[in-house]
Amino acid sequence: MPTDNFLMNLYKNDSNYVIGDNHVKISKKHLNQKNLADNHWIFKFMKNKKKGTYLEIGPGNCNLLRSFRNHGWHCEGLELSKWIKVKGVHKNINKLSKKNINVLVFHDVLEHTVDPISLLKKFNKQQKSGDKLFLAYPNASSFKAKILKSNWPMVAPLGHLNFFSIESTKILLEKSGYHQILIKETSFVVPKKLIRSILRLPITITIDLINFDIKNLLNRTPEIFLNILDLIKGHQMHVIAVKK
Repeated sequence: MPTDNFLMNLYKNDSNYVIGDNHVKISKKHLNQKNLADNHWIFKFMKNKKKGTYLEIGPGNCNLLRSFRNHGWHCEGLELSKWIKVKGVHKNINKLSKKNINVLVFHDVLEHTVDPISLLKKFNKQQKSGDKLFLAYPNASSFKAKILKSNWPMVAPLGHLNFFSIESTKILLEKSGYHQILIKETSFVVPKKLIRSILRLPITITIDLINFDIKNLLNRTPEIFLNILDLIKGHQMHVIAVKK
């Protein structure tokens, strides 16, 4: 397992060992977009709740953070990437305020950390009973993870260091001082697109045969099958919890 300091240096320099170049390009492209994240599952859950303080660890392009800010929340973030320059988002953890945190967010972050439990405990101290915690990360108990194993795209050494199942998520929350509200397996597969792909399968197979594209021909059916399974037991996990 790499050390915290080693990892921090990689993230500060946007190293391809931990962040793909394409991911950086996409994040930069959407950094200042006008359409923020009002439809994000976290924001929708908190939309009609009493406004307070919001802290996001690893906010990336900061769209979720800015959605909360635009609706009257006091927002801060901790982001190591040097190209992120957004009000209230700091590069150094010591720059964060010591205010009580009503909403704490780790979206696609915990899987990148050496010791997720210790990290959650650290910020748990700044929350009061009933304050919210939101987590998102790859679901190691998904069908895709179990079938693809080491070929699962989420297996990305140095980038992803820890993997969570439903059971380990419960253990994580318990040891970190939280009570679960929701643990949901979710999928990025769009049902309409999947149905369209299934209906077009005879045509696409015929085209592959005409073009002698054996690789595409062999990949199409398994891909559709995996996407169907992903709708049943998605390879992403969404977690909502409250401090005990």
